[in-house]
Amino acid sequence: MDILQISKYLQYFKGIKLNKDILDQLSEFKKIAVNKGDQEEAKNIWCLEQVYKVINHFLTAYKQLEKKEYYSAWCKLERADIELHFLRRHLDYSGNKYGLEFIENIINQLQKLFPYQVFSSRESTVKKWRCSICNQVISLRNSCGHEIGEIYNGEQCFRIAEDIEFHGIAIVTNPFDKFAVLFPEGKEYNYAMLENLMKNWTNPYDKWELHIVLDLNEEFKGLGRNDPCACNSGEKYKNCCLRTGEDKHEHYKILFLEKDLKNFKRQRKQSFKTWKN
Repeated sequence: MDILQISKYLQYFKGIKLNKDILDQLSEFKKIAVNKGDQEEAKNIWCLEQVYKVINHFLTAYKQLEKKEYYSAWCKLERADIELHFLRRHLDYSGNKYGLEFIENIINQLQKLFPYQVFSSRESTVKKWRCSICNQVISLRNSCGHEIGEIYNGEQCFRIAEDIEFHGIAIVTNPFDKFAVLFPEGKEYNYAMLENLMKNWTNPYDKWELHIVLDLNEEFKGLGRNDPCACNSGEKYKNCCLRTGEDKHEHYKILFLEKDLKNFKRQRKQSFKTWKN
């Protein structure tokens, strides 16, 4: 395939396994563009490489969810999100170009279904940075001129950390890098929401939406504003859990769109029988 054919292939891809030779083909095309001094073409090829990586990470995560390999799937989704982060400044994929808006939305919804809430974060000082493009050591007074995140000769510029001094590990709830999930000893994570999703998510490109609504906890139903709070704090309901919102819980609903209704109902019936047995 030439570059245009690869672009069309990625644009209309809706399968479960990508052509594994595409990255090698793009690498060869990029070498030719760099040798010709065509920076724009090399950058366009880099964008196609990123598109391929995002799609491939997404498909791999889907397969891992099918196998109940939840943490592995989490890491692949996070990797896909990072690749998208690199790509956004260089490629306008609005209008769902290459299916990236769909994947971006699905990743966001899937991450909400995982039970992971606590992560570790490294606290450290980097004493020396080096440019990935020219290999020059970078300091406040010594800049090589290469901009972080920009593309040079078909490669993204970043800083290589050297001579790192570690200070400690922090426990955080919403880090940028979400790979470092904490698994406390004796704690078992509940993957029921993902299990229920995968009973009916039969193709990675099925369209579905996650709706999160707040439902009133059973013990608070019928309780008047001036009644004693159900939490037994001794305060009135209006001054206690009604004010803090602790009288409610999140309820997750998944709505499948454009799905074969007959097949969907059969799957739901089979899932119910399995659960009942």
